[in-house]
Amino acid sequence: MAYNIEGVASSHPASKKASRKTPTHPYLGTSWGAQGFASAIDQLGIVSVSDAQGRIVHVNDEFVRISKYEREEVLGKTHAILDSGHHSKEFWAEAYRTLARGQTWRAPVRNRARDGTFYWVDALIVPLKSGNRQARGYLSIQIDITTAVTLHIELQERTALLQAIVDSFPGGLTAFDRDHRVILCNQKQKQLLEYPDELFANGAPTLEDLFRFNANRGEYGPGDPEEQVRARLELAKRGEAHIIERQRPNGTYLEIRGTPLAGGGFVTAHLDITDRKRDQETIGRLAHQDVLTGLPNRALFQDRIRLGLARVERGDGLALHCLDLDRFKAVNDTLGHPVGDALLKAVAQRLKGIIRESDTVARLGGDEFAIIQLAPKSIEEIELVAKRIIAVLSEPFALGENVVSIGTSVGIAVAPTDGVDAEQLMMNADMALYRTKSIGRGTFGFFEHSMHERLQSRHQIIMGLREAIANSKFELHYQPIVNVKTRKIVGCEALIRWSHPERGLIPASEFIPIAEECGLIGQIGDWVLKTACTEASQWPDDIWIAVNVSAAQFRGQDLVEKVTNASMGLPLSRLILEITETLLMKDREVATYTLDRLRKMGVRFAIDDFGTGFSSLSYLQSFPFDKIKIDRSFVSSIANHKRSATLRRSIIQLGYNLGMTSVAEGVETEQQLDLLRAEGCVEAQGFLFSRAVPAAKLRSLIGKPL
Repeated sequence: MAYNIEGVASSHPASKKASRKTPTHPYLGTSWGAQGFASAIDQLGIVSVSDAQGRIVHVNDEFVRISKYEREEVLGKTHAILDSGHHSKEFWAEAYRTLARGQTWRAPVRNRARDGTFYWVDALIVPLKSGNRQARGYLSIQIDITTAVTLHIELQERTALLQAIVDSFPGGLTAFDRDHRVILCNQKQKQLLEYPDELFANGAPTLEDLFRFNANRGEYGPGDPEEQVRARLELAKRGEAHIIERQRPNGTYLEIRGTPLAGGGFVTAHLDITDRKRDQETIGRLAHQDVLTGLPNRALFQDRIRLGLARVERGDGLALHCLDLDRFKAVNDTLGHPVGDALLKAVAQRLKGIIRESDTVARLGGDEFAIIQLAPKSIEEIELVAKRIIAVLSEPFALGENVVSIGTSVGIAVAPTDGVDAEQLMMNADMALYRTKSIGRGTFGFFEHSMHERLQSRHQIIMGLREAIANSKFELHYQPIVNVKTRKIVGCEALIRWSHPERGLIPASEFIPIAEECGLIGQIGDWVLKTACTEASQWPDDIWIAVNVSAAQFRGQDLVEKVTNASMGLPLSRLILEITETLLMKDREVATYTLDRLRKMGVRFAIDDFGTGFSSLSYLQSFPFDKIKIDRSFVSSIANHKRSATLRRSIIQLGYNLGMTSVAEGVETEQQLDLLRAEGCVEAQGFLFSRAVPAAKLRSLIGKPL
């Protein structure tokens, strides 16, 4: 690839204006178009221009900064002044042969600065040819890759720009002189904006010509074309740098960058960002949409219910229907998770079909769903929706070769009678659901303030928790986390187990929320943290321990002190605290302060449940996470769902770009492991390797491939 920079008019019949004699200045002075071109390219990195003999005739400020040479010291010299002696003669011989053939040459190069220090650049050298195709010089564009790790994102963007140059500028580039006449317009610009050849047939058009052409063909949308032209010309006359995005009538998204030039005029670059927009929308949906069903997730559900309660304050009503699926666990256990996932998607579709556009159906997690019914006119109207839910989910589901029959029960809380804040209303609807299921499945029930059954059960768990805390009746099991390549243990997640003296083993998902509500979670969390650190201190130095931290612990004023005391004998770099977005949402300012203090001490962090409704991209940007845990819902669907695979790969890539290690949860098959490994996932945990096991059993697994 080579460039002719003698101006757009050189490829067309000469007009009277174009026939004026071109001054014979040094290389960059041959035309204002070349100056405009160089000014535009100067934005792309470390730039220099050499004449046909390789003598440097132009360097930009970035070249001067990184080489530590004064501009006067390099002008007239060759690039040998930067030779570090690192590269072989054949390396440079191949470069010269490539350029002699009129081809672009690109390679990583180690340079030596004036003060003797070395730096690496990704170098691109492009032959610059005149109208007779003879080389008149060489354009060198380099990117500093010495600090590639810490500047990864910026490097990636600049590398993309370098690649764009190699591919003949995949972005459109146009330069205008001080009179707003086009002096440079590359082919990609004409392709992006579909400029016909006739537009340039009578010489270079003006900015006004381009604006009027676009306005007349509807490029700027509906409106008076002359007014659209006038408004844009006024903006251009200000001579201000700008970056804007717009969508063309054909659906293409463009990013338009305008850069004023020192001598007047300006340069615009048009980039096709359609794919980027699509990717951003896809990734962004992870924060607000349930990946499996496409329904609003818990985060969006919370936003919708807050909006609904705002209407309640203005006099409207609101009904919250909470439901979970009967026999769903049996479907998963007998037919497998793929069938279970298909069932959840089918349930979502049926629920969407029975609500109004103004209402919301959301998946809260697992087999739990909720419907927000706005402004019901009567209790009978609320009951009608509940009956429709039960009826539509009672019909059999045809899932491939399987026909599945389930059912549901519905708990209902009505605002403002049963609560005027989201948390209270959700709690009351959940309480109504619990009571309804205890009476009999396949029906619905409203919240009542005298629901003693649930309160008694809750009281029983609270009393049992107090006794367990006092007598250390809890037990920790440890689930190995392995490197996907070696399958050896690199860390473990500590998971609490509690056997109630009367009710037997109670899932953590049941007693932890109650412990949080009654204020016992802090003591339980302290025990877990100390016990886990004590056990981990007996492991090899390269194996870390991950501990889940509750919102109550994180909001405490003494978490830093507790971590310090609990980790005696364990380097803090081997401790990873797992947190969720829910925790961060409670008090962002306090969370940030605590995170910063712990990080300075060496503690690392993982964000849990990413993509299930508890995680958003804003927290990944704001908080210093070291690991991103991929929820099992992305893993269990690996073999059957292209959408899940696409989003899973997006999470892995997102983690890589942000410097976070990706950890896949719920890996159960070799096929899942093979796909995760191929997609760049670094670590994994799941039954394929080991269930959570007692400490003694875990020690026997360390050092062995699982």
